Formats: sequence, C-alpha cells, structure tokens
Amino acid sequence: MLVTVLGSARKYTTMTTPLATISLLLLGLLVASASAGNQIRSRFNTDPGRIINGTLASMEATRHQVSLRRRLNDGYFFGTGHICGGTLIKPNVVLSAAHCFVDQYIYDGTFQPKEDFIVVMGNLDRFNNSLTLTFDIEQLILRLDKFNLSSYDQDIALLILNASAPLNHPTIRPIELSALAMPAGQVCQVTGWGTTEEGYGSDYLMTVDVPIMSNASCVNDTDLGHFIMPGMICAGYPEGERDACSGDSGGPLVCQSKLAGVVSWGINCAKPRLPGVYTEVAYYYDWIEEQIAAADGSGDNSGDNSGDNSGDGSGDNSGDGSGDGSGDGSGDGSGDGSGDGSGDGDDGAATISISAALLLLVPAVLSLNP
Repeated sequence: MLVTVLGSARKYTTMTTPLATISLLLLGLLVASASAGNQIRSRFNTDPGRIINGTLASMEATRHQVSLRRRLNDGYFFGTGHICGGTLIKPNVVLSAAHCFVDQYIYDGTFQPKEDFIVVMGNLDRFNNSLTLTFDIEQLILRLDKFNLSSYDQDIALLILNASAPLNHPTIRPIELSALAMPAGQVCQVTGWGTTEEGYGSDYLMTVDVPIMSNASCVNDTDLGHFIMPGMICAGYPEGERDACSGDSGGPLVCQSKLAGVVSWGINCAKPRLPGVYTEVAYYYDWIEEQIAAADGSGDNSGDNSGDNSGDGSGDNSGDGSGDGSGDGSGDGSGDGSGDGSGDGDDGAATISISAALLLLVPAVLSLNP
C-alpha cells in the first residue's frame, strides 16, 4: 500500500486569524519551500545537469526508465519532485545511484529514509500522469552505510518496490542486465529529464548517444585519471560537445538493448577530456542478482498489478538536480526496452511555484486585516 503523502493542506479562517500569525505561517512555508529546492550536488561543482545536444526519447526504447522523486515535493505538483532517474530491471525492482539518496542538508554522506522517496514510471513527460504508476520503496539496498562524496565509490542502489508493474502495461517494461563488460567503442544510449543546453529543465525525456571508453584510455587520456575506481566506466567523446550530467543521475546507460551502466558522476558537462562516469552493471551483476534473490525470499511481490495512478496536476516547472554522468549524440535506444540513459531534474520548480503562489497570497491576507 502507498504511504500517505507527507503533509496535508490546511484551511485557515483568515477573518479570525491574527495577521502576525498568518505572516509567520507564510514565512515558514517560504523557508520550507526554499530548503526543499536544494538539488543533488555534483561531485566537483554545482553545475546543473543536462543532456547536451540530445534528442527527444521514444517510448518504445525507454519503457524501463523511471523517475525517482521526493514524495513531499511531488505532492505539491506532480512532476516537480523529480531528482534522479532509475531503471526498472524486474517488475518490482529498480536500479539507481546511491548518491541520489544522500541527505542534501547535512551532506556528509548520510542517507535519507526511503520513505522520503517515491518511484514514478510510465510516461515520457514527467508532468503528465496519464498511464503512470507510482510506487513506494519497500527496501532500499545499498553497499555502504555512508556514501563517500569524495570518490563516488560503489554508487549503486537497488530499490525493491512495494508492488509490481503489470506485465502487460503499455508503457512500462523491465530491461535485461548486461552481465558482460561493454567493449571500447560500443555506442550506447543515455536518457534523462535534466536541463538542456538551452538552460532550462526538460519536461520531456531526452536521449543522447555516447561511446564506451576503455578503462586505460579513461585513466591515461582524459583529465579524470586516478579518480576512476573499480566498478566505474567512462563514456563520451574526447572533444566533449554531447553529454549527460547531474540532472540525469541514477538513470540508465543502455548498450545493445541491455542495461550496462548507471549515471554516476562527471566534471562539468560536455567539456573536452572530461567524459561521463557510470557505475558498471557487469561489475556488480552478481551482487544485484544475490540481493534480488534474497528480497524475493523475504517477501513476495507478485508481478501482476499495482502502482497507483499518480499525481493530479501537470505542473509546469522543471529543474535540474542530482549527481553527474555523461552521454552523447543522438538517437534513442533500440527496440525492446533499450533506452537512452538517465533521468534527473530537481525539485527547484516546486520552490518557484510555491513561492510565487505565496507572494500572490500575501496581498489578499493583508486586505483582510481590519
């Protein structure tokens, strides 16, 4: 069952409420909305994430793509809670990035409770709730008790959902994991809702192509060097130009119709000698399978229906948001559930919407004061 959305609307009788009390309430809401706008920070700077020089994704190629959202923000306006992408790998299992769950206020690597997040899937337009399903996270499986923000090591998160997506859903389909490392030069697809080169967040899922780089090339021929650790792979062009960054964290890197990577981190976006870095699925393949088997043994999520039709508005704001990773080119994935990469935006749009509404409300409240 879905957990009740945190927070509920209250009705105030403004004719009998003192102006000072109303002012304090409005100030509290403004502060809360401003703090909620914090975005997932990138590893080395706060450059907003974006897919650079990408194209619109197709539903056929990206039915595995999911949106990881902050429950509270998405409760205000459907779509504004988006912070990261993710990939549906089983009807009730999503793979994403660990750094998407880091507490952005303390920012010491501490993870936030799984109850603060929801998973939404089923639509390319993140503000459109038709055909979408919304799930709670029943289990959040991480490899670390505290995330290392200086290395982004083991940046992988396994999400066991509270129910399963229907097997015959028209816009949702799991994708197969790649058990083998991708060869250098293999062109893959990455997708996301991050900010575009125009400088504003994308409402619609975008895709870009990127070639896999060999580990030796990434270490020796780029400016990333010793930052590359076991379990990380690089993808991108020496000249940069096309990329996916922080707004797309946690989303899929799809190669040959299989999930090969998870958008993890990068330095800036689309810069020469700075390819995107992804968590390599093949490196963690056995761990992923073991965790799924253990979860299946401890609980039983049947795969035939669930998720709730989510959201009630379409909202109109967008945002950037979390971590970094890279992508490139054009194209959307291939056929059966292949896709293009990663998704991420931020919840800053909720801040804008709420703050604007409150500013409009203040004159009305003042006019009620005797």
